[in-house]
Amino acid sequence: MAKRRPKKQGKKRLREIASMKELSSNATSLVNLKQAMPVLSPFLKEFGAEVDKMEDALQGIDGMARQTSEFVSIPDRFNNFFADHGWIMYGMMNFEVAKEVVLKAEAGNFKEALDQIIQYYNVETIRFQIKRLNSIKAFRPRKELALKALIDYEEKRYHACVPVVLALTDGLVNELHEDHKGISAGSTQLEAWDSIAAHSQGLGKLVRIIRKGRRKTTTEPISLPYRNGILHGTDLSYDNEIVAAKTWALLFAVGEWAAKVERGETTAPEDKPEESFLDILEKVQEIENFKQEIESWKPRESISINHDLFIQGTPEYALNEFLGYWMQKNYGRMTMILPHKVFDTKTAPLKVREHFKSQLLISYEFVSVIDVGLSNTKVSVKLQVEEFGRRLEKSHDFVMICEDDQGNLVSPNATRSKWISYTWYV
Repeated sequence: MAKRRPKKQGKKRLREIASMKELSSNATSLVNLKQAMPVLSPFLKEFGAEVDKMEDALQGIDGMARQTSEFVSIPDRFNNFFADHGWIMYGMMNFEVAKEVVLKAEAGNFKEALDQIIQYYNVETIRFQIKRLNSIKAFRPRKELALKALIDYEEKRYHACVPVVLALTDGLVNELHEDHKGISAGSTQLEAWDSIAAHSQGLGKLVRIIRKGRRKTTTEPISLPYRNGILHGTDLSYDNEIVAAKTWALLFAVGEWAAKVERGETTAPEDKPEESFLDILEKVQEIENFKQEIESWKPRESISINHDLFIQGTPEYALNEFLGYWMQKNYGRMTMILPHKVFDTKTAPLKVREHFKSQLLISYEFVSVIDVGLSNTKVSVKLQVEEFGRRLEKSHDFVMICEDDQGNLVSPNATRSKWISYTWYV
């Protein structure tokens, strides 16, 4: 059966992708609810609703709505100013930096804005974003080369760094794209549902720029990472910080697309039913309850690291079950710890099996359990693993997060909550 391609997004703005629309819609609904509360309060009291708490929760809604409106507008404003210059917005990019450069550009300080973007791509930022790319299976064999290219970048050996990062980006696209063609192929589209980077106004626009034919040899300095000219040896003066920084930014934007591909999220899921008025009221109440729990939260004292004493419903209990299933090679049950946004009932067991099939867990020992927040606990574990016939000892930190069945951060006391980990891969 032919694979289903993601629908082309045309000229739609980034504020119209699903997650951005949902943010705007929720903010608008809550503003409307606040305005309607004087009329609704008497009726809600009759049904036993805690109206005072709801009104308290709605006090800051107008400010939140303004912040939401600004948040969803920044990606479009960023790309409108900078995409033609080789920079696009993507999910891993620091939002505050993006906001600052947009405001500078809008105030007429365009050169200052461009300088700030280049400064953002310092060694620490790049190293951090490479680390985050490690969640992409197809990137892991490429990580070592990326780190070597980062050394060249730090030492200002841009002539060595740029071709390597371009090649890694090309290879990532070639491996994951259903046509198995690199980024330079005219037929290669890097679009995915609900993605800031993998959008016609993001990678769609940027890739058209970098894949331009550059057949004539030139020694004039360039400021865009023309893939064909650099790798085919016709753009000879590419070795500068601007091109190098844009090449890293390209890799990280492509990484967002790659993560979507590996998680099977290139096409839209079935439409969710619209929220009723009662659903919105319930959400307001849950927000207030969650807020109060956060304010009164204190970390647990003297948490046992003896897995026989773990209490059901705690993060360490969930992790202990996961590790037990790993020892049994029960890859289907191991999906219990996967985040909602990663979990797919059809592909998740295969994904887990593919990652763990070469690692047999022999034994494990809990080293520490540290509550970081109400819905965030770091659990450190020492693992004895047999890998390709060798027995290894590994230490791993599982960052346990409490989510609901929609992937939203919730209190451990909320209904339909479960402990998951984005660091489930060892």
